[in-house]
Amino acid sequence: MTNSRPAPTRDRILAAAERLFAAQGFSGVSMPAIAAASGITAGAIYKHFESKAELFFEVVRRAVTATPAAPQGLVSLPEMVANYTAKRMKAVRQLAIEAHYAAAKDATVEAILKRALDAQKADIRAVIAAGQRMGALDPSLDATLLAEMVFVMILGLTHAETLAPQRVGDADWRDFVRDRVAAMLGTTVLGAGVLGAAAVTPAAG
Repeated sequence: MTNSRPAPTRDRILAAAERLFAAQGFSGVSMPAIAAASGITAGAIYKHFESKAELFFEVVRRAVTATPAAPQGLVSLPEMVANYTAKRMKAVRQLAIEAHYAAAKDATVEAILKRALDAQKADIRAVIAAGQRMGALDPSLDATLLAEMVFVMILGLTHAETLAPQRVGDADWRDFVRDRVAAMLGTTVLGAGVLGAAAVTPAAG
């Protein structure tokens, strides 16, 4: 007989919130509704999350980190951007769009989103700067401008379902995106691998 334990309360809240946010959007979901879907009282949810905005961004963060960048957990910056074209990234794309929509209507969400975006851009810039120091990326290019361009490309790809639905999951499109990012960075596709913020892996094969 299988001994299955119920999921921890925090995990149940996050799973319920992800379903509700995906179906109804940030503004269409209340904390009491999330609590009810999680099987807890409305007051109890605040023991785990101070606000709906905090909960929403934890849902987004979990969706992003739960989607593997590559089978081995290693990925070059061009590969990372190209991965946003995959079908399996649909939930991440939808949550990213909803985050920006919610930020336009809620000051708390706007503040959390700004912090999150600034941190992500800083991480990308650190990766680029490390690659430049190690000779894997063109050192003559401005690392800050490159990081912002990469980030703009990622955010553009989050709108794939409306801008280019026929390209979602298309292998040729994925390779094209990867190669364009590599060219922009001044490297070969497999030349500047990234593990975290500053590690470089050798070229494969």
